[in-house]
Amino acid sequence: MSRDIASLYAPAAAGGPPLFFPSPERPIFFNFDQGNPDPATYPLDLLERLSHEVLEEVGGDALSYFDPDTGYEELVYGFRGLRTALADRLNVRDGRDFDADNLILTSGAVQALSLAARAFAGPGDAVFIEAVTFPYASSFLAGTGAEVVAVPVDADGLDVRALDDAIAAAAARGLRPKLVYTIATFQLPTGMSMPHARRERLLELADRHDLVVIEDNVYYDLRYDGESPPTLLSMDETGLVMQSDSFSKTVAPGLRLGWMVGHPDVIGGLAAVREDLGVSQFLARVMARYLEGGHHGPQVATLQDVYRAKRDAAVTALQEHCSEYLTFRVPEGSFFLWLELGDGVDWDRAAEAVQREGVFCRPGERFTDDGSGRQFLRLAFSLPSVDEITQGIAALGRALRDSST
Repeated sequence: MSRDIASLYAPAAAGGPPLFFPSPERPIFFNFDQGNPDPATYPLDLLERLSHEVLEEVGGDALSYFDPDTGYEELVYGFRGLRTALADRLNVRDGRDFDADNLILTSGAVQALSLAARAFAGPGDAVFIEAVTFPYASSFLAGTGAEVVAVPVDADGLDVRALDDAIAAAAARGLRPKLVYTIATFQLPTGMSMPHARRERLLELADRHDLVVIEDNVYYDLRYDGESPPTLLSMDETGLVMQSDSFSKTVAPGLRLGWMVGHPDVIGGLAAVREDLGVSQFLARVMARYLEGGHHGPQVATLQDVYRAKRDAAVTALQEHCSEYLTFRVPEGSFFLWLELGDGVDWDRAAEAVQREGVFCRPGERFTDDGSGRQFLRLAFSLPSVDEITQGIAALGRALRDSST
């Protein structure tokens, strides 16, 4: 093909696909890159049984755009039965009084974040993100025309004092502080969680400035040690907090079923900017039965045992093979370890050596907008087996040793 099709891209497509693909000349033997769940944890037999039940009992209506008896609302907001089941679960966990009107179903939590960005941010607004964060959320917010302001992260997550200063600075420049996006529990990529007192301060700031808070909560259930803090949503008394979540990490990512929960007026904003024809009514019905049958609690307990063992294997291997070259904190949950390379490691040499060993980790600069984070690696331990984790981290240690000064 002789035409330069890329020259015809709109600005939003400039730069091509947002993903990094490994070179075929450099095969991957140890993949610590993506936060993929372990397929061995997928409840295949249960999902097969529930799928048959839905088809047998509901018939063709389960495969339609929406149930003709409930109407067009389900095309936009999603199957009411699943929204009700999710609300019931949230009410038990968070002590709230939600119902189906507090939720909208989405294609994973990623679409929930995209809708929230479009519904609440635009030119003239200032939106605030953690300085290292989930890159898709940052991209969605930047795409609205709002000014994206990165706020430092420390061992307790988002630095709320720095956020307060950033809000004041943005307002002084004539911008309207509008929204803050945070991963308060098991922050991505650092794995840290925001303490209760800091959560209170964040909500006080939001109340004072009419600041919408997006709480990304997809890793909340994946806790292996310690006590779960209250969610920002559970603490909110203003209606300004919305929370994204999904079944991707706790059941199976291929379901592509997520949701946003919040005040009905917040959810109405997301519905107003939706441009697709909703999620799968069939899968939503399957997952409604999954929740109604009480299957989620045992599933999460199984995941906690599986991933705790993998995390512990990764920590042990890092301490044995890499302690001279990097430091890290042990997270109480999630799929990741955030590794800070020591000053004696030449990152350019290390990247080459790591690839030669067939080890694939996510470079730290992928989680920032300014290219910082070069001395960090995110290691995902969720997908490989315990043996692969041990062998792969040993290979990582060899690569770091070969590239150290």
